[in-house]
Amino acid sequence: MRTRRKVALVAALTLLLAACGGSGGDDPSEAGGNAEPVLDGTFATSVTADPGNLHPHLTVLAATRAIDNYLYDKLVYFTVDGEELPWLAESWDVTPTTVTYTLRDGVTCSDGSPLTATDVAANFQFVVDEANVSPVRGVLIPGDMTATADDAARTVTLTVPAPDPFLLQSTGELFIVCKSGLDDPSLLEEGGVGTGLFELTEVVRDDHYTFQRRDDYTWGPDGATATEPGTPATVNIRVIANESTAANLLLSGELNAVSVVGPDRQRLEQDYDDLTMRGVVGELFLNQAAGQPGADDAVRAALAQALDYDELMSVITGGYGQRSESLAIIDPLVCRYDAVDANLPEQDAEAAAAALDEAGWTAGSDGVRAKDGARLELELIYNSTRGDTTAAAAELIASTWTELGVAATTRGLPPTEYNEVVFGTGSWGAALLPVNLRLPSQMVPFLSGPAPADGGVNLASIDNPDYVAAVAEAMTLPGQEGCDTWQAAEEALLAQNDVLLFADETIPLFVDGVTAERGGDGLIPATIRLSAS
Repeated sequence: MRTRRKVALVAALTLLLAACGGSGGDDPSEAGGNAEPVLDGTFATSVTADPGNLHPHLTVLAATRAIDNYLYDKLVYFTVDGEELPWLAESWDVTPTTVTYTLRDGVTCSDGSPLTATDVAANFQFVVDEANVSPVRGVLIPGDMTATADDAARTVTLTVPAPDPFLLQSTGELFIVCKSGLDDPSLLEEGGVGTGLFELTEVVRDDHYTFQRRDDYTWGPDGATATEPGTPATVNIRVIANESTAANLLLSGELNAVSVVGPDRQRLEQDYDDLTMRGVVGELFLNQAAGQPGADDAVRAALAQALDYDELMSVITGGYGQRSESLAIIDPLVCRYDAVDANLPEQDAEAAAAALDEAGWTAGSDGVRAKDGARLELELIYNSTRGDTTAAAAELIASTWTELGVAATTRGLPPTEYNEVVFGTGSWGAALLPVNLRLPSQMVPFLSGPAPADGGVNLASIDNPDYVAAVAEAMTLPGQEGCDTWQAAEEALLAQNDVLLFADETIPLFVDGVTAERGGDGLIPATIRLSAS
């Protein structure tokens, strides 16, 4: 169970892609101009991989959540501008340790049943039950939460034992499943039982997923309904792994929305409106477990100082990135600050070499440094599914370290094996591991506390008392009041080279004949409007 739990948690790091957030590029309200709305049309888009099991509480795969996004609603709608608007909950009351939601009256499920407060509470009870091994537990939802309901008052109360400054933000974003789906999880594997605007009507694995509009839907974000002009009657999501193919289908009019990050974006950016997404892609950890080179403060500092972060940013983002600012960057952000600028070291290879000399790491006849008989060697691992730019960045890092006198090698691993190495065997020296979560508090288990060898998920065995102290203080401060303290916490990590954060990628979602708003898992279905070209 402990191993399964760790694998479930790390999935949130490697598989919650940057594309799950969004921030403005061109104003999406401009797309389509003043064209007439298309009545009862079809909205077509794509995902890069088949989503697999569609149970929303048993996955953090971006492709799966993109499908679930059309089937399930959330309690609160958080706009990219930071507004908190009613959705399934018409109101809420928040204290440091509780949030009480009052549900809208009259919400119904796709199977015709009413949504009750007990049903909503059961979703949280499912997630926090360790027996269910939900990867959402402890990352997106606090693992020690209790949930109670009052059906007569339509209220759900969620309680945690210690103050949580982001309790509303974390719980308000959970997909809500209806009773029959929770009672029989098999109904959720290739279908869904939710309150969403759309119902899944056809599944062809590795090819497409088709949805039909629920015309009785009246409880969308901030009161949106199915009768809004331009709301599609049908949604078709195609599984298209090849980015060039997806771009061609947008150009031919067969798709309305495509996310493109490679060279094909140049064909599209002049002629299509886009919604630009941002997420961390350049994030480097040095393993500080006993016996690993990263356990030596001087080694971490030298390896960090040897790198050219501007060059790495350009390589890993294909020239379309920008310098990272904070660990949690997925919109809609609660805290916005720059903890990186003053803490990422300037490249100085000579100073890095001198520091290693002073620390006793001297070069041998083969050019590789050693100390007390131990060679300075490490393997840099990375997620091989992230494309050529990540592999190129890994090779650039390794070659830079080799020039410094390190026996550095690289190895690309598929996600499952990557997870096992980081959280199972622990046999890695450095890792390119972009962590993409929305709240700074969600990062804490991966940056402090028990290491994987001790049953935790502190992936690099980081021991930073200043970070821990700042987190303890920040957790007592509600919402944005704690942002300065969260910044101080992250600066403490960066100052000790516990994490090297150097690049965010910008991912455009090109749209044609459609306007929409983005949420945490893609376009908000109730905001999609089709218009005539």
